[in-house]
Parts: sequence; structure tokens; C-alpha cells
Amino acid sequence: MEKFKDYTILYIEDDEGVRTINSRFLSRMFNELYEAKDGQEGYELYKKYHPDIILTDINMPRLDGISLSKKIRQNDKNTKIIISTAFSDKNYLLDAIELRLEKYIIKPLTSRNLIPALTKAVEDLEKEKDVKIVLSENFYFDNSTSLFYLDEKVLELNKKELLFLKLLVLNKNRVVSYEEIEQFVWEDEYMSLNSLRTTIGFLRKKIPFNCIKNISNMGYKLKLED
Repeated sequence: MEKFKDYTILYIEDDEGVRTINSRFLSRMFNELYEAKDGQEGYELYKKYHPDIILTDINMPRLDGISLSKKIRQNDKNTKIIISTAFSDKNYLLDAIELRLEKYIIKPLTSRNLIPALTKAVEDLEKEKDVKIVLSENFYFDNSTSLFYLDEKVLELNKKELLFLKLLVLNKNRVVSYEEIEQFVWEDEYMSLNSLRTTIGFLRKKIPFNCIKNISNMGYKLKLED
């Protein structure tokens, strides 16, 4: 449970008494807890803070938990969402599967049903740390497939574009030299600066924001979106 401290959670519950009790428990476990009294307020907090995990009730005023999850899933397939409800309903269960929800919990929330759901969410986040390198909200590199994804679709790149961007991503905390680029991307070919600039120029038109930064007389570095 120590790993919980590395993550943030948004808890949405319209019953103030229930929310207060569970918030005390969650605030001790997570790095940061955000609270909302209904789905609309929860959605505003989600947009502002982008929590790692969302724990939400289904039946709430203004925006119910399923509708909230659908709004989030339009552009975000990665945030872990756990749904809680006072009763079991097959239609809700089907929605939960379709929306890639982490867990569907029947109330009341107790350590017995909540901790396993939260543990699974954190374990999945830990696995994704090693596999998925997020460049922006809808743009990431998957190390298991060696492909880039934009809005959950494979980004179409030619071989040199793919190798160049992969090299930057795998060395995201430092400048990659021209010599390294030539060796990794051009392999046995000679790399002129003009051919490198041409490749980068075409690449910049395909990616959602300019994450390629030139370091004069040294090489290139990845610039992540703020």
C-alpha cells in the first residue's frame, strides 16, 4: 500500500456523510485527494487536476457516474475509474465493460471491497509506467509494441521518423547527439544535416505538438508538453 502515496485520487459522492467518512480513509492512503459532491463538479476537478484514479458513485445529481465516465473516455482511455453503486444492475455492468472501468463495487464501501479495487488500479498504473511513455494527454509511446499512439490509434510514421522519435523518447532526460542519431536511425547510411532536418520537418507535421527541441551544435532533445 506504500505505492498508493505515488498517486492521486478523485472521490465523487453526493452523500455528504458517506463522503466524509471515506475521504478520511482515502486521504491517508493517497498523495492527494480531490472531493466532489456530484458528477459535474467531479468533471471540473478531473479537467483541472487529471487524477490517476477516479472513484465515483453512479446515482448523482447533475451528472451520473456512467455519463461522467463516458465524457472522460471520449479523450482519456488511461485514467483508472472505479464505480460504486447501491445496487447491482446488468446494464451498468455492461457499461462498465464498454468503458474499460477498473471495477464495479456494490455499496457500502468497506476496506474489504475497496482496497482490492484500489490495489488493482495502482498495480496497473505501475505496469504502465514501464510500458507506456505519455507525451501528452492523447499521445504516447508503447514500449511493448515500439509504436506511437494518437487518440488510441497508431500514428503512421516512416521508418526514420519512428526510429528518431523513439530514440528521443527512450532518452527523454538528456540530449541525443548527432552521432547517436546517425548510428540508430540511419544505421549504415551517411546522415547529412539536411536529410535529418527534412525527416524532422515531416515528423513535426504528424505529431500533435512540437516535442522536438534542437540543442545547437549538440543534437536533439525531447520536450514534453506542460
